[in-house]
Amino acid sequence: MKLLREIFLKDWKYKLVALVISMSLWSVVNFGSRTAITVSRYVEVRNPKPEFTYRLNPDRVDITVYVVERLLLSKLIEEVKAYVDVSRIDKPGTYKLRVFSETAIPILIQPTSVEPPIVRVRVLRRTAP
Repeated sequence: MKLLREIFLKDWKYKLVALVISMSLWSVVNFGSRTAITVSRYVEVRNPKPEFTYRLNPDRVDITVYVVERLLLSKLIEEVKAYVDVSRIDKPGTYKLRVFSETAIPILIQPTSVEPPIVRVRVLRRTAP
């Protein structure tokens, strides 16, 4: 037991640096090469208020993402999303809002741009059924 403790704890700083370097090299070899692709997504409305309905123009955007080549055919690409946040809108009208993009694992699939970056959101008061 004492021998194992001495093996692991002696010069632990150097061993930690070696571990970090080796993990960095491993990740560069496995995930180093990235490819830019463009995916088209519907724009989601986040934080909607129940008294309003929202109409977007355009309702689809193209998102450019950098993807690790090994994940090109992965289901993770399906997790790329585009959305607008309507939480600050408190009255009907037409607004221009910025489109945000997100992914499930930003380290592996990184969104870089959205086209168009701004969409027109028409806010209408919901009619009673």
